[in-house]
Amino acid sequence: MLEEIFFNQQLGSLGITNFLRYAIHWGVSQGYSLEFLLLLLLLPLALGVVSLGRYLIGLQGLGLFTPVMMGVAFLSTGLVPGLIFFLLTFLLEILVIFLLRRLKIHFMAKMALVLLLVCLILLPLLLFLGRFNYTALFNSALIPILILILVGENLAEIQLRKTPRRAVRAVLETLVLSSLAFWVLSSLVLQRIVLLYPEAVVILTIALDIWVGQFVGLRLLEYHRFRKVLKK
Repeated sequence: MLEEIFFNQQLGSLGITNFLRYAIHWGVSQGYSLEFLLLLLLLPLALGVVSLGRYLIGLQGLGLFTPVMMGVAFLSTGLVPGLIFFLLTFLLEILVIFLLRRLKIHFMAKMALVLLLVCLILLPLLLFLGRFNYTALFNSALIPILILILVGENLAEIQLRKTPRRAVRAVLETLVLSSLAFWVLSSLVLQRIVLLYPEAVVILTIALDIWVGQFVGLRLLEYHRFRKVLKK
């Protein structure tokens, strides 16, 4: 559908209202895929939506870029398989870190050792999943899966410094934010809008970022948290 719209698109004369559409067509003519160019323009919008979730709703998660990185990885693995693989990797990394907590070596060396042990544990698991025709999935999503492993290791190390309740909440909020980023990046409706009106999407993203950046009210989750105080 997107390719059909692209090839039937009438650009008109080059101007400030359609220069991005010209850029997309020029990029495709240079050999770049249409999907890549659309995702490149959707990525700032995904960041804006994640920041909206943080400042308006109150979902903190782990930073701003980590959920978006995970959302990008989920584009290759699929949302549900990616979430399952990430949670499995994350739990393995927590377990290995716990087992090595008494090992007195430098932090970076310990985390490298953690990653080694996790990879050795994952290897037989991946071989087992190959019997259920998941080999093609992991081969085609090699880099995204490596990103999920590295993000999980970073998240596991940070969360162990928090209380169990705060750690679980931070992980769940990160997964929600990464799912929002995945939805923005994978939405065919948004990709179609970017293809037809890329300049408008850029203006919308800028307006969203400025509005979120100036937001000073209570977050939605804070209304629930302070509901007893607000009733007085």
